[in-house]
Amino acid sequence: MSYTDEFRTFARRCGVSDDAITRIMWNLQPSAHLSIRELSEVGPEDHVVGHVGGLPKMPAEVPWDEGIFVADLDLAAIPKQPLDLGLPREGHLLFFTASDFRYAGYADDAMVLHIPPGTETAERPEPEEGYLDDAWGPHFLERRVLVCRPGTAWDVLDWMWDIDNTGHPYPAAEMPDIEDVHEEARERLRPLLEAVTEYAERVGTIPLVNRSCGLRGVKLNPDYHSNYYSEEFQARCEEAVVICRSEPGRFDDLHDKALKEGPEGAWLNLLEFGESHLFYDGDGEVGWSIPRDDLLAHRFDRVRQTYFC
Repeated sequence: MSYTDEFRTFARRCGVSDDAITRIMWNLQPSAHLSIRELSEVGPEDHVVGHVGGLPKMPAEVPWDEGIFVADLDLAAIPKQPLDLGLPREGHLLFFTASDFRYAGYADDAMVLHIPPGTETAERPEPEEGYLDDAWGPHFLERRVLVCRPGTAWDVLDWMWDIDNTGHPYPAAEMPDIEDVHEEARERLRPLLEAVTEYAERVGTIPLVNRSCGLRGVKLNPDYHSNYYSEEFQARCEEAVVICRSEPGRFDDLHDKALKEGPEGAWLNLLEFGESHLFYDGDGEVGWSIPRDDLLAHRFDRVRQTYFC
């Protein structure tokens, strides 16, 4: 049984209609919203999933000649979500930026390293060229804690809701308002909002589905600057809704085809941080994206580091 079959079975059992289930699976991806905290700010109720900064623990045979170590995610600690897929659930995932990440939108040489459980590692000293120069920020990042927001969190495959959560430690868990959608897109996106509302009413959980800039965490969706998933993608969703009423098993094939035929194929955003959260200045976003097939196969050498400002 695929992860979409499992989700459909669960949602049906809760009374969610097939049409709503198809729209949700077509447009939403699981996410984990993260917050960077000082160690002194972490309480017993906080769910710690890793850290940013400090020095990485790496296998001796893996080179680290340049770049900035950013984050270590404990994969076993990241909560599972409805519609979960892709990430391995054991070991650690380490993220590095290219040294010159601020000078280019994309970088193919930034390392993302999956360390399986039981691998022998040791703390690695920082390479001579592994830091930003004094004009751009600290030589290396101060070690701080990554805390995961509790509850179900999804993100949308489109620019849909823009709710201001500035000043809050986490985005608010509330239903998005159709009035927050750009006026020309409201009718096109109204069916998805209605599907999410139906899910919340039947399942009893209000999933976090808004898009807020800044620290975003693990998100299996494209970087929010690029609307890869256009009106054509939404039109094909409505075609899938009709087909899946009688043939729900065709969903995966229909969805995969639509994703791969997008302008850049099925690139998914793996992790993103607000620049100011990492470096205490800057107004850009530092992220890592990966082709969907490579994520499913755990080929993290295919990750592309992104920077937008």
